[in-house]
Amino acid sequence: MSKENTPNYYAVIPANVRYDKDLTPNAKLLYAEITCLCNQTGYCWSTNKYFAELYNVSNVSISKWINQLVEKGYINSTFEYKEGTKQIFKRYLSLVNDPVKEKFNTPHKEKLKDNNTSNNNTSINNKIEYNNTVISKNDAFEIFWDSYGKKVEKASCETKFLKLPKKDIENILLVVNDYVISTPDVKYRKNPLTWLNKKCWEDEIASENKSTGLTFEQIKEEQRKNMAF
Repeated sequence: MSKENTPNYYAVIPANVRYDKDLTPNAKLLYAEITCLCNQTGYCWSTNKYFAELYNVSNVSISKWINQLVEKGYINSTFEYKEGTKQIFKRYLSLVNDPVKEKFNTPHKEKLKDNNTSNNNTSINNKIEYNNTVISKNDAFEIFWDSYGKKVEKASCETKFLKLPKKDIENILLVVNDYVISTPDVKYRKNPLTWLNKKCWEDEIASENKSTGLTFEQIKEEQRKNMAF
């Protein structure tokens, strides 16, 4: 990351964030970075890739830290979608002044109306946690399908996807955009059904962490800790 691209504003970590024992040290550091980037406009649209390069960590680690901050109510994460699809065009992060009273504080909150509505008749096992919202498996599949971008064997893919465990689906949504970015030429991208059948999302998480000799569960546990600066 060049010096010219590094924010030159003061970083702020309020006491409630600084002493929150549920947050990893790196999540607190990222919060400070977000305060810098929100200084001019009130929100920041930096990507996980930007933060990963800034701190020399993986995109998956950045996702984990952001999710911690969202879950604790310190920041909001909202999305702007490509017109007519559920494919993410841009993400906006904003600070929450009062985590208890204020749920959203962003000029783009209207973009998320359909994503914030959960179906009360859906069983607990069919609910997926996605960017601090609860969605159905069917909605999760549509997000995956639009994000993946290779429209082949949709019916078979949907059948396979809907049979997957909740945690697998949540991990798929966590890494699918990174895989798509890594394969910009669609003709070289695996067919989505192949990607699902071979559990390639586990490879994406493992490759992000460049880990060897660890099981998938051990890798996820390491990601949850994120304690080393």
